[in-house]
Amino acid sequence: MQMAITFMAVVAGLVFSVAVALVVEELIFGQVFRLFFTPQPVRVRSAQPR
Repeated sequence: MQMAITFMAVVAGLVFSVAVALVVEELIFGQVFRLFFTPQPVRVRSAQPR
């Protein structure tokens, strides 16, 4: 049981560390969230009559 709690604490620490690093990077550079969350342009094929 102690092993499971230790594993959960390690995983939670890693996730927290990555989250803090991402927030700091976003504050410094400001490009990451725009890169991931901008909607992708949709290509529409125009029908050309023959």
